Amino acid sequence: MGSIVLEDQEDAREAVCARLTRIRELSGLNKKEFSARLDMSPQAWGDYENGRRDLPLPVAKKLRKVYSIPLEFTYFGNRSDLPHRIATEL
Repeated sequence: MGSIVLEDQEDAREAVCARLTRIRELSGLNKKEFSARLDMSPQAWGDYENGRRDLPLPVAKKLRKVYSIPLEFTYFGNRSDLPHRIATEL
């Protein structure tokens, strides 16, 4: 996928995937652990993280509820409402 600046490509699938991967990595969880907290299979999460499927709004809302990741960051790369710990590590 190469080096993508997370904010630059807004809602391009590759940029969303890069943000999803980075958020999971910063959580310190593997795909199985991360996806379990979202009540989904690791395979389903992997489809979003690897760009095989677009991230649907209901899943983005779960990401917001469980991990405090705002929709504006998930889809558009806007860091302004991210939790401080995550924003500083991105």
